[in-house]
Amino acid sequence: MPTRCAACSSASTTSGTAHHKDRFQLRVNLQKKDDAASYAGWITAENRSSGPYQGTSFVWMPGDKGSVAVLVIGTDGFGADSAILGRPGHGRRLRALSRLHRGSVWVKPDLLDIATEVPSAVTDRWPEIPAALKQYGRVIYAAVAVRGAGDGGAVEDLLDLFFHEHGTPLTADAKKRWDGRLEEIAGAVFPAVEPEGVLAILRERRFVVLEGPPGTGKTRLAYQLADRIGSATRVQFHAARTYEDFVVGLFPRPTGDGLAFDVRPGELLVANAAARTREHLLVLDEINRADLARVLGEAIVLFEPGELDRSVRLPHAPEGHEPELRLSPHLLVLGTRNTADRSIARMDIAIRRRFAFIELWPSLHAVEHGGVDFATELFADAVHTFVEFADEETLRLLPGHAYFLDPRPDLEIAGRADRVARRIQFELLPLLRHYLDEKLCAGASEAVAGLADRVEARLLER
Repeated sequence: MPTRCAACSSASTTSGTAHHKDRFQLRVNLQKKDDAASYAGWITAENRSSGPYQGTSFVWMPGDKGSVAVLVIGTDGFGADSAILGRPGHGRRLRALSRLHRGSVWVKPDLLDIATEVPSAVTDRWPEIPAALKQYGRVIYAAVAVRGAGDGGAVEDLLDLFFHEHGTPLTADAKKRWDGRLEEIAGAVFPAVEPEGVLAILRERRFVVLEGPPGTGKTRLAYQLADRIGSATRVQFHAARTYEDFVVGLFPRPTGDGLAFDVRPGELLVANAAARTREHLLVLDEINRADLARVLGEAIVLFEPGELDRSVRLPHAPEGHEPELRLSPHLLVLGTRNTADRSIARMDIAIRRRFAFIELWPSLHAVEHGGVDFATELFADAVHTFVEFADEETLRLLPGHAYFLDPRPDLEIAGRADRVARRIQFELLPLLRHYLDEKLCAGASEAVAGLADRVEARLLER
């Protein structure tokens, strides 16, 4: 093997060795025939020493010009490990590892799927293991091709994750390495978004939406970018906003003879005029709270980043504006969208395809920088709970870091912990209870209820 077994290395102490041997057995199956699959791997100790087995295992499959290290489900079924495979956190950690290793680790989209083979587009890049794929191709759910020592880190991560998920502790240097690796994995679950990166995408794509759970700083980042650009129009979308407000409309004006109607430009025309000679940012806060199809009207066809010559004829031309509306190449549009708000409709495909979407997730660094230890602990607990137990829809309810920060950082430092505690008590706790009351957490309801109880207990301790 081109990499060490971290679990075995850490088992230098008597306790570590006992833990390791009590929970797992090493099974080796060497075949001489080309059409029979050879392998060596760790399986759980409760299985027989030969024949079909249950649960997950870490297996090494030798092949032509290399080998493949895999996480695989026993051909006798899931066994007790169905709890591991069905827990969203396991899949998220595997996908984070894949990102950390730049895609060299393949992960099955549905870890419980034992009917689908590993795609040929994936296996074509592996060393040849035809017999193993024929026999086990449907039960492999994560894998990395191994052709040399350079692939050892990915193999080590898969093996350490296998032992971690089964509750087998590492010790000594292996534990230090894995603890650090877990922090990197957690960071890769929620990739960080830097203002410079958002600004680069905005200038390239022109029409962008920042989306994410509540309290992740979407509006704050949008306003920061507006300040950096130096010229901006800020608009708050809501259910009552209309085409007349945003594009162009007729508005009544009392006169001596009755009423007259003024043609007024909406925010889009105002922002577009400001962008004639320089870069201008139009911020659309809470963009999905308005009925976008009605608000944009025919102007929706102008939101194509590569189509600068498109134009639409306005129903009314305000003074100082051409009857044909064409968006300036200097106009940038940045929207924000709260993914936790289920009371408003999703964007339709025609609108979604015209924007680039950047996800903002909670930031541990922001909470640590706040300097309130108990808030950092509660934030870590909240992130772990949602990452571990929430499905993809429920994960978008994860409270952001703002709920764990001082709402008045301008005030004296001495009262910071109390202000943060009050924010958690009167903002975070009601939010979690609301999720539960409205039955928004699906299969994670019990875990989120436990989180709410732990938050409340921690506040009572203070």
